[in-house]
Amino acid sequence: MSIPPSAPPAHVLRLLSRARHRTDAVIAPLLERVHPLHARVLAYQWGLWDARARPLPDDGRGRGKGLRAALVFASARATGRPGADSLLSAGAAAVEMLHTLSLLHDDVMDGDEVRRGRPAAWRVFGPDAVEEAVRALTPHAVELLFDTVPTDVEDVVTTGSCGLPTPRDPEALRAPARAAAALGDALVRLAQGQALDLALEREPSPGTATILRVHADKTGSLFACACALGAVPAAAADLAAFGEQLGIAFQIVDDILGIWGDPAVTGKPAAADLSTSKKSYPVALALALALALALALALALAPGPDRAEDGILRRLPHLYALPVTRVQHLRGRHQTIGHRTTAGRDARHRLSHVPIEPGEETEAVLTRQITPPVPTGTKNRNTARLPAQRPGLHHRHLETTLGQLHRRGQPSGTTPDHDHPPPAPCP
Repeated sequence: MSIPPSAPPAHVLRLLSRARHRTDAVIAPLLERVHPLHARVLAYQWGLWDARARPLPDDGRGRGKGLRAALVFASARATGRPGADSLLSAGAAAVEMLHTLSLLHDDVMDGDEVRRGRPAAWRVFGPDAVEEAVRALTPHAVELLFDTVPTDVEDVVTTGSCGLPTPRDPEALRAPARAAAALGDALVRLAQGQALDLALEREPSPGTATILRVHADKTGSLFACACALGAVPAAAADLAAFGEQLGIAFQIVDDILGIWGDPAVTGKPAAADLSTSKKSYPVALALALALALALALALALAPGPDRAEDGILRRLPHLYALPVTRVQHLRGRHQTIGHRTTAGRDARHRLSHVPIEPGEETEAVLTRQITPPVPTGTKNRNTARLPAQRPGLHHRHLETTLGQLHRRGQPSGTTPDHDHPPPAPCP
């Protein structure tokens, strides 16, 4: 049973489209000054060119959503930063470029052959060429930020009252440095997350806490970076904290779609993550359940008085009636949705610390992408209202959106997995 497709609202699509066009305008000159092979790899993955370097129609096919770029502009709009700031476009392009390069690397490491409905770049250009392109292009992401700094000395400094050089606009010099620092932090965490992700391949049953660390480093770091790049300095830390929780929730959703998503939406084969033995969040939960079932069965079949311990025997008919794989899928699926809910609630809690008054578009792009449809057949129980936001935050649309987030489906007869509780709420 797959998750049906769900198109974002029109105002979200407009914001994503504007963000995509602004980042494309930054990337186009870069493609002209890097090595031709590196340009082909990047433009192919970005969705600008086909495998023969021919321009593709601007219809969104073969492209990502550009959500990280949109978060840059949405954060700027939410905190009152001028939208025409050239550093915003450069920052949006830089964070999307890091994301694009990380996908190139991940596809090589994981052996994924399909990306966004097309052959993965390594299948087109070869794994060595793709890895070389990733190494060569990564510094250019940081370079994009400093391209916004004026190079003419007279545009940068003036003569002060004491006859000494004085910056005309100190913030214009500090802002690119802050942006580069945020991007550098995200890059370091991406590398850490990738190293931990590779280590999980040798773990037969990784814990959910480890999976969450990978999600925080590989996805949360870029979401945090995007929000910080767009925000005014006073709100950058709070929005970065929000972005990290948003990224974790988003990646949990991606894990759900990697198993139960519609291939027409995901651009990957059905159950792609299972076919490649990827240690995703639902898999970690299912493995934990499988270990518990194995222990229960061992106790039930043990000789002597242990046979009846904890009522194991009374539960044996249910174990035999439900195939283990089906139980694994149900528990892994529904509990993953519950953990997504918790991460989304934490993201909203972080957002409540930011004194913003976003419009409908900004609210939607800041929150909606972590709330795709709950898989068909779930029960919407335990629906509860979330705490009210501080005055000044226009939250009618936000409340509706996050009401969906708070629906968690539990199949009847199951209980929460206390061995693997959801992350604790933010303080």
